[in-house]
Amino acid sequence: MIERRLETAPLLPPAAAFTAGIAAGAWLSFPAPGLLAAAAALLLAALASHRHPRAALVLVLAGVALLGALRVAGPRLPVDHLARRALDGTLSLEGRLGEEPVRWTGERTRLLLDVAAVHVGPERRPAVGRVQLTVYGELALPLGETQRVLVDARLHRPVNFRNPGGFDYAAHLRRAGILLVGHARADRITALTPDAPPWPVAVKRWAVGAIAARLPPTSAPLLAGLLLGERSALPREIDESFRRAGVYHILAVSGFNVALLAGVVFGGLAM
Repeated sequence: MIERRLETAPLLPPAAAFTAGIAAGAWLSFPAPGLLAAAAALLLAALASHRHPRAALVLVLAGVALLGALRVAGPRLPVDHLARRALDGTLSLEGRLGEEPVRWTGERTRLLLDVAAVHVGPERRPAVGRVQLTVYGELALPLGETQRVLVDARLHRPVNFRNPGGFDYAAHLRRAGILLVGHARADRITALTPDAPPWPVAVKRWAVGAIAARLPPTSAPLLAGLLLGERSALPREIDESFRRAGVYHILAVSGFNVALLAGVVFGGLAM
């Protein structure tokens, strides 16, 4: 019965094996060269086992599963990647901000730093890697996307909560190219270049400022979140209300938000 079903859907087993490999690769970290070598060995073994169809089928499916895992496997880390360094103590990192700082509260800000070098005393050593930092304290100066900074931070590899079946935060960061996270104090950040954001960020800042100047303090951050995904000024009680209601995704930029903005603009032009 099963063999008849497989004859009518011959691509189902390899598709299932490939999907299983992608799922396993998203949860576990495998080196890409090892996956490629193992997949090639299994497929060659399947060719050599053509006289034993069942064994050949198992080998082929195993090889396809490894190719699925290879699909999501990260690239081989370069020699100067931060993840290869010892992470004991505080590191002085030089790099460029990969996005606008996200201010969770008045005393907590998230920075995404594309590292260019590590400072060890007077020596500057080139390094690469994307790091997500949580900064504690009030920032003494505004920071913006593409700005170069020097920050003293303590780094570690991301860890997950131990809830069974919970969200795999480490895998989520790994897919975004973030292998290290850390924390720093706001007074240990030095701006190396002025805040000169690219034009999309400048337009977004202007729009947020225009909304804040024309709407009440509660309505302005809500509209900025709906239209621009800007949630840093959203009052805590409103933020928590959206989370409890399970509709926090409305405050992220999406097709619905773009359609809402386009509808308002179209309606204004048609009047």
